[in-house]
Amino acid sequence: MNPDEAIPHRCGVLGLGLHTDALPHALQALWQRAQAHLPESADAGACAPQPICAVAVLDTKAGHPALEAWMSAVVPTAVLVRVPPGQLPGQPVVTQSPRMLARYGTGSVAEAAALAAAGPHSALSVTRLVADDGSATLALAFGQAGPLNCCLALAGKACNPKEQTA
Repeated sequence: MNPDEAIPHRCGVLGLGLHTDALPHALQALWQRAQAHLPESADAGACAPQPICAVAVLDTKAGHPALEAWMSAVVPTAVLVRVPPGQLPGQPVVTQSPRMLARYGTGSVAEAAALAAAGPHSALSVTRLVADDGSATLALAFGQAGPLNCCLALAGKACNPKEQTA
């Protein structure tokens, strides 16, 4: 597809914060809560244009077993974006957790990772949600609409997830 012919849209990036004891069902519960904020036509499990193009996590959490299991079951076409901790400070997050500020220089890892991966001029659509057991957090950011439809480009690559670094 020629990028000039692509339908402008806003790609969504889910930012996740993960504890070592996080389980796939905690991520699924967060995702279900976040879906209330998505357009009605969103179907992140389908191999088609969709608002969720990527899942962003700290680079040290990219191999987390719960993340891998959840992504393969729920958002198999999403790109996994590894965000280095140095890209978290300075992101315009809403949540201000003193513990996260001290550890990562940001009030929310999930919010900052989503914003870092969504790129310049991105905005939070869903601020940090916390799993009932406290093992994971989720936030959703949308990048600025542009002519390159990354969802269509990804769907055209046989629906195989890719990994990127923000």
